[in-house]
Amino acid sequence: MIYNPTQYYYEQYQKRTLRKTANSLGILLISFFAAELILGTVVYGIILGVGVTDGLTDGSPLSLLMNGVLSALIFFLVSLVHCLIKRKSFANLFPFEPIGAKMLAMLCVIGLAAALMSNYAADWTTGVFSLFGLSNNGGSPISDDSRPSVLLYYLTVALLPALAEEFAFRGVIMGTLRPCSEPLALLVSSAAFALMHGNFVQIPFTFCCGLVFGFLVMRTNSLLPAIIVHFLNNGLSVTYDVLTSYEIITPTVGMLFYGLIFFITGVLALIFLFRLIKKEPGFFRLRKAEEDLPFRVKMKAVAASPTLITFASIMMVYAIIILLS
Repeated sequence: MIYNPTQYYYEQYQKRTLRKTANSLGILLISFFAAELILGTVVYGIILGVGVTDGLTDGSPLSLLMNGVLSALIFFLVSLVHCLIKRKSFANLFPFEPIGAKMLAMLCVIGLAAALMSNYAADWTTGVFSLFGLSNNGGSPISDDSRPSVLLYYLTVALLPALAEEFAFRGVIMGTLRPCSEPLALLVSSAAFALMHGNFVQIPFTFCCGLVFGFLVMRTNSLLPAIIVHFLNNGLSVTYDVLTSYEIITPTVGMLFYGLIFFITGVLALIFLFRLIKKEPGFFRLRKAEEDLPFRVKMKAVAASPTLITFASIMMVYAIIILLS
């Protein structure tokens, strides 16, 4: 093997650049968590200071507003500040290339079926925890029976997360790493998305969903299908909570209804998937970066990032506290 100093220094430069990028994203993720924790505490204190206490129960309109809207604003604002400081191109991070209506519909059905299938990961995790007498369901159904509460529930649990989280995770985080390696960007953004939920039941489920949402963005170069599938997936869960909480249907009927939707969506997804694979044989093939570093070297450089390790550690400790409390 002939030693090439130019090649060696170029590879070292690539590693340093990737580590620098990973550290920057780690700071961004820690900022998400810190801003949500600090601002949430401040807002909660202000509400208590003005004498409002009854409205802070889980699922109440005030609680939905405080948790949902505040979280969405933090994702948007912190991401925007990060992009401005780093002078990122908004067109590259938040692509919205035109997609034909037929292609968009097929991809959304395939994506929704995959996201619904990811629920089995959450069910498996819940079953494991139940063996040890632990409950970590990751959410509470609505508790107020007013129409504004239902609308707020859809807004704060289905719509706002679909917009804000896709903006932050598939836009900023995945978009930043995508030029380095699409598989790397997909894995890192999905892992960050899962850990950010800070809940052991949701982590496997949201990681799988992150892979689905990210893949849709990469296949279309548009955030639109990921936003739609994210909204539909959350919206189905909200609909189940609404119908069962208001005793419109029983939980058993609700699960049957949910299973029927999953079956119909799954059948359609298989049909559309075969059509797409036949039309595009390389449908599941991600773009390879035109660089010299192997994927494992890139993954190692990112995984060794001190700020990403710090973020992962913080979220794991937070998830343990939530589980035990």
